[in-house]
Amino acid sequence: MKKLLIICSFFAISSQTFAQAEFHTPFRWDIGMHYARPSNYGVGIGIFTEPKYLVTDNVSVGLRAEATVLGRLKTNASPDAGGSLGWVTSLLAISDYHFGDTKIRPTIGFGMGLYRPTAASYSKGDMYPELARGSKFGISPRFGLDIWHFRLSADYNFIFGQRNLIDGQSIDLNQNHLSIKLGIFFGGGLREE
Repeated sequence: MKKLLIICSFFAISSQTFAQAEFHTPFRWDIGMHYARPSNYGVGIGIFTEPKYLVTDNVSVGLRAEATVLGRLKTNASPDAGGSLGWVTSLLAISDYHFGDTKIRPTIGFGMGLYRPTAASYSKGDMYPELARGSKFGISPRFGLDIWHFRLSADYNFIFGQRNLIDGQSIDLNQNHLSIKLGIFFGGGLREE
């Protein structure tokens, strides 16, 4: 009898845990572009994709794959004038909370996973850039707004342990950046659409 009670409890909890959205289609796929602003100076652009599953009408879980190019330029008369070109690719597990059940829904979310920041620095007179690479763990708090099948959001990417070696010297890649995203999504809308 105890085993039957435990099995029934397990299925009751599982059915609640893996419940589908009642008013929205359960599968959603976001794609789009973003403007990036590194933490110190510079600009960047990138693309992203996010397949998601709506566990309930308000909670979605999924993956985010993203690629961002970041550029910085120093223009002064000193010998260290130059700049850097960096790119960051990432694969994160994400979860979002969607407020309300209408076609306009604010969202707040969180992601964590693997980032791969790479930087190429150059200075006046150097012919070849020096590269630094490494896979790092990071997190991404985010908030946004869904309007029908359009998405506007802001994500901040914190990448931990960004020190790497170039010519035996430890450098700080510092590829933390804010992303302002504009995209569209397929699925995830109200079922009567």
